[in-house]
Amino acid sequence: MDKMKKMGLLGATALIGAGLAALSEEKIKEFVREKIEAGQMTKEEGKLLVEELVDETKKQRLNLEKNIIEKLHGTIQMADKELENLSDKIDEMKIKELECELEKMKSLRKAKD
Repeated sequence: MDKMKKMGLLGATALIGAGLAALSEEKIKEFVREKIEAGQMTKEEGKLLVEELVDETKKQRLNLEKNIIEKLHGTIQMADKELENLSDKIDEMKIKELECELEKMKSLRKAKD
């Protein structure tokens, strides 16, 4: 797989992770805002809770991105190896084909002589 495609996959993974984190942060803030409005926590408690939950979400997102990138990298490496093996097999088949053609030409030449 060429390097541009690899970078595209990794970049897309990072963007997806960032989007999930932003969505999660917004949901966290909304949840805390509702709790403050309902009188179930103070603004200071809410602020601390948001900070803790956002930090934890970011850590989890980074771990998820790291795992996804590692899996993608491993998959890409396997695909590269398989493509290399297939290329080698194709080369071997072409060589055998050419050898057969050469043998046929030799046979035809002998038959003429």
